[in-house]
Amino acid sequence: MNEEEIREEKMRKHKRVKTILKIAGLILLPAGLVFAIIGFVDIFGSMSDFEQPTKFWCFFIGFPMIAVGGMLTAMGFRREIASYTMRESAPVFNEAGKEIQPGIRSIAEAVKNTDGGTCPACGALNDKDSAFCKKCGAALSKKCPSCGADLDADAAFCDKCGTKL
Repeated sequence: MNEEEIREEKMRKHKRVKTILKIAGLILLPAGLVFAIIGFVDIFGSMSDFEQPTKFWCFFIGFPMIAVGGMLTAMGFRREIASYTMRESAPVFNEAGKEIQPGIRSIAEAVKNTDGGTCPACGALNDKDSAFCKKCGAALSKKCPSCGADLDADAAFCDKCGTKL
């Protein structure tokens, strides 16, 4: 058996299991509902006659059957449920993205316009033309010893000539 045949066999088994889950779930759900209704009717029917309920045990069978049937059905239809949820949610996310896009642009522009003054030592924001940090006094820039280019204080290499600093 090659890899493709193995994958196809796994997919056939998976589909068979999903079918079994769907069928079992869709059988257990209504059967559990019937048992629960029988137990419910028996309890309230016996109250009006002041008799002991005789089919109270149907509750103990019906509710677990409903729970198990619901879980099996949900597992069997998981792909369909997820696909539906994705098709319903994707347009909402796309619309939200379009709504917040101007805000994100303005934040990015604000960050871009503060290009002269973040201190590499303490992270404080300084004016563009500051040479030293107003909070900790660390140098905000340095000069390349090879070409004399102005560089950020935390640069490891010159971005003009490539000299290691």
